[in-house]
Amino acid sequence: MNGARGERGIEERNETMYCQEIMSREVQWIAPDVSVAHAAELMAFHNLGFLPICNAEGRPLGVITDRDIALRVTGKNLPAAETKIEEVMTTSLHTINLECQVADAGELLAEAGISRLLVVNDAGILEGIFSMTDLIMHGHGHTALKTARGVYARETKNRPGGHPHPASEPTVEFFHRARDFTTVEESNGANPARAEAEDVNSGRNNDFREFPT
Repeated sequence: MNGARGERGIEERNETMYCQEIMSREVQWIAPDVSVAHAAELMAFHNLGFLPICNAEGRPLGVITDRDIALRVTGKNLPAAETKIEEVMTTSLHTINLECQVADAGELLAEAGISRLLVVNDAGILEGIFSMTDLIMHGHGHTALKTARGVYARETKNRPGGHPHPASEPTVEFFHRARDFTTVEESNGANPARAEAEDVNSGRNNDFREFPT
């Protein structure tokens, strides 16, 4: 009985915490016409693996990660200095507002199988990033654990069998087929980033579906 009351107490405290209380506000973003090469330089200089892409007013247009660059640019032999971020960025965004409760944000992370949410104000301008790191470091343990389990359960539940072996070579079609980065599609509830990686490693054709954080 005491345990049940204690759990309810934790949930009630979580409901009173808002994302703006623990989110990261020192967030750097880049414009969509920046080259991939310059974006990679900025990531290296600032020790970042993730950058939002915004218009001149600071409204999010997309996101790019170091993994995106590795798979969508380097992995496809595109010239990084000549390729614009807008050509390879993910434009299907997950956003929340400043008044979003931490528990609700945690549910969104778990449902989408991602590790970051863009926080925008009423005008749609980027105010910060709410991430799994923020939740684990500054949120309540109950919500953090529940969210982490949800995110990583999606990532690992459909792990293929087998054993370690040399990576299969990608098909020729993989490098020449046009890709659509505008939407995020999930296959059988699996983490899209995990599904993408498995397709690449197996040499199957794949449509890029997602970058998380």
